[in-house]
Amino acid sequence: MFNILLVPLDGSPQTVHVIELASRVAAPGAATLHLLSVVDPSYALPPGCESGVAPDGLTYPYAHAQTSFAQSILTAAAAQLADRNLTVERHFCAGNPVDIVVDQARLLNAEVIVMGHHHLSRLRRWANPSTCGIVIERSPCAVLIETREKR
Repeated sequence: MFNILLVPLDGSPQTVHVIELASRVAAPGAATLHLLSVVDPSYALPPGCESGVAPDGLTYPYAHAQTSFAQSILTAAAAQLADRNLTVERHFCAGNPVDIVVDQARLLNAEVIVMGHHHLSRLRRWANPSTCGIVIERSPCAVLIETREKR
């Protein structure tokens, strides 16, 4: 059982399985699950623009949509864990997912990262390397992978 878990979530259908796995390996009553959602920095809202409208009147609809989606992922995951006797903290960051996950694992002194893995064709892996694979290579702690795609 683990006490400090980092759980990066992308909002895919696999998210439900990742949360289930994290809750199974977390120490009841003692564990803190750090839920993490990462958005591309180009779609991150500037400070003070949570509504999608900047103080100068500029609008950021795509950034607002991405931020809202990321926040909804965290809210749904926290709700899924509500009755499991675990402490849940939500983290929202903008940046490269691999860099953010590895940095957060170090910052939080995570004992394990629990994340999903999407099965890609060779061509797709070549064009866009697996986030999961790179996290495994660079992680300061154990990485537990959920591979089930759908419920």
